[in-house]
Amino acid sequence: MIPVLAVLLLVLATQEAHASLADQYRCSNGDLVFHVIFSPQEPGPATLSGPVGGKAHTQVLLDPVPGASGESFERGNTRFSGNRQASHLDIGDMRLACELEPEPGSEPE
Repeated sequence: MIPVLAVLLLVLATQEAHASLADQYRCSNGDLVFHVIFSPQEPGPATLSGPVGGKAHTQVLLDPVPGASGESFERGNTRFSGNRQASHLDIGDMRLACELEPEPGSEPE
Protein backbone atom coordinates (compact mmCIF):
# COMPACT_ATOMS: atom_id res chain seq x y z
CA MET A 1 0.00 0.00 0.00
CA ILE A 2 2.75 2.48 0.89
CA PRO A 3 4.68 2.03 -2.41
CA VAL A 4 1.46 2.63 -4.37
CA LEU A 5 0.77 5.78 -2.36
CA ALA A 6 4.35 7.00 -2.91
CA VAL A 7 4.04 6.48 -6.69
CA LEU A 8 0.67 8.26 -6.75
CA LEU A 9 2.10 11.25 -4.86
CA LEU A 10 5.09 11.39 -7.23
CA VAL A 11 2.81 11.35 -10.28
CA LEU A 12 0.58 14.09 -8.87
CA ALA A 13 3.57 16.25 -7.93
CA THR A 14 5.05 15.85 -11.42
CA GLN A 15 1.76 16.81 -13.10
CA GLU A 16 1.33 19.84 -10.84
CA ALA A 17 4.90 21.01 -11.49
CA HIS A 18 4.44 20.67 -15.25
CA ALA A 19 1.15 22.57 -15.20
CA SER A 20 2.78 25.52 -13.44
CA LEU A 21 5.46 26.00 -16.09
CA ALA A 22 5.16 29.13 -18.18
CA ASP A 23 6.15 29.75 -21.78
CA GLN A 24 8.91 32.33 -22.15
CA TYR A 25 9.60 34.05 -25.45
CA ARG A 26 12.68 36.09 -26.36
CA CYS A 27 11.83 38.95 -28.72
CA SER A 28 14.60 40.89 -30.43
CA ASN A 29 15.40 43.12 -33.38
CA GLY A 30 19.17 42.86 -32.84
CA ASP A 31 19.49 45.99 -30.70
CA LEU A 32 16.63 45.52 -28.24
CA VAL A 33 15.69 42.38 -26.32
CA PHE A 34 12.39 41.78 -24.54
CA HIS A 35 10.94 38.72 -22.81
CA VAL A 36 7.27 37.73 -22.74
CA ILE A 37 6.15 35.16 -20.16
CA PHE A 38 2.71 33.60 -19.75
CA SER A 39 1.13 30.34 -18.68
CA PRO A 40 -0.79 28.58 -21.47
CA GLN A 41 -2.56 26.39 -18.87
CA GLU A 42 -3.89 29.31 -16.81
CA PRO A 43 -5.62 32.25 -18.50
CA GLY A 44 -4.31 35.59 -17.35
CA PRO A 45 -1.97 38.40 -18.26
CA ALA A 46 1.45 37.99 -19.82
CA THR A 47 4.49 39.70 -18.36
CA LEU A 48 6.62 41.79 -20.74
CA SER A 49 10.07 42.66 -19.45
CA GLY A 50 12.80 44.73 -21.04
CA PRO A 51 13.57 48.36 -21.85
CA VAL A 52 9.88 49.37 -22.03
CA GLY A 53 9.54 53.10 -22.72
CA GLY A 54 13.32 53.50 -22.89
CA LYS A 55 13.77 52.49 -19.24
CA ALA A 56 16.54 50.04 -18.34
CA HIS A 57 14.45 47.06 -17.19
CA THR A 58 10.72 47.36 -16.72
CA GLN A 59 7.89 44.86 -16.37
CA VAL A 60 4.46 45.48 -17.88
CA LEU A 61 1.40 43.23 -17.73
CA LEU A 62 -0.24 42.58 -21.09
CA ASP A 63 -3.92 41.64 -21.01
CA PRO A 64 -5.15 38.53 -22.88
CA VAL A 65 -7.07 39.25 -26.08
CA PRO A 66 -9.37 36.66 -27.69
CA GLY A 67 -8.02 35.52 -31.05
CA ALA A 68 -8.66 32.99 -33.76
CA SER A 69 -5.44 31.07 -33.18
CA GLY A 70 -2.43 31.25 -30.93
CA GLU A 71 -1.93 33.58 -28.00
CA SER A 72 -2.48 37.32 -28.00
CA PHE A 73 -1.85 39.89 -25.27
CA GLU A 74 -1.84 43.68 -25.39
CA ARG A 75 -1.70 46.93 -23.45
CA GLY A 76 -1.87 50.27 -25.19
CA ASN A 77 0.29 50.19 -28.33
CA THR A 78 2.12 47.01 -27.25
CA ARG A 79 0.95 43.60 -28.50
CA PHE A 80 2.40 40.08 -28.38
CA SER A 81 0.78 37.53 -30.67
CA GLY A 82 1.44 34.24 -32.35
CA ASN A 83 2.05 30.62 -31.50
CA ARG A 84 5.00 28.35 -30.78
CA GLN A 85 6.10 28.40 -34.44
CA ALA A 86 5.72 32.10 -35.29
CA SER A 87 5.36 34.90 -32.74
CA HIS A 88 6.06 38.62 -32.71
CA LEU A 89 5.96 41.62 -30.41
CA ASP A 90 4.67 44.95 -31.71
CA ILE A 91 5.62 48.08 -29.76
CA GLY A 92 4.17 51.08 -31.56
CA ASP A 93 5.36 50.77 -35.17
CA MET A 94 8.31 48.49 -34.27
CA ARG A 95 7.96 44.71 -34.80
CA LEU A 96 10.28 42.20 -33.13
CA ALA A 97 10.48 38.49 -33.97
CA CYS A 98 10.01 36.20 -30.97
CA GLU A 99 11.30 32.70 -30.28
CA LEU A 100 10.11 30.28 -27.61
CA GLU A 101 12.92 29.66 -25.15
CA PRO A 102 13.38 26.01 -24.14
CA GLU A 103 12.40 24.97 -20.63
CA PRO A 104 15.37 24.52 -18.28
CA GLY A 105 16.67 20.98 -18.52
CA SER A 106 14.91 20.23 -21.81
CA GLU A 107 16.50 19.28 -25.09
CA PRO A 108 16.50 22.01 -27.77
CA GLU A 109 14.06 21.26 -30.60
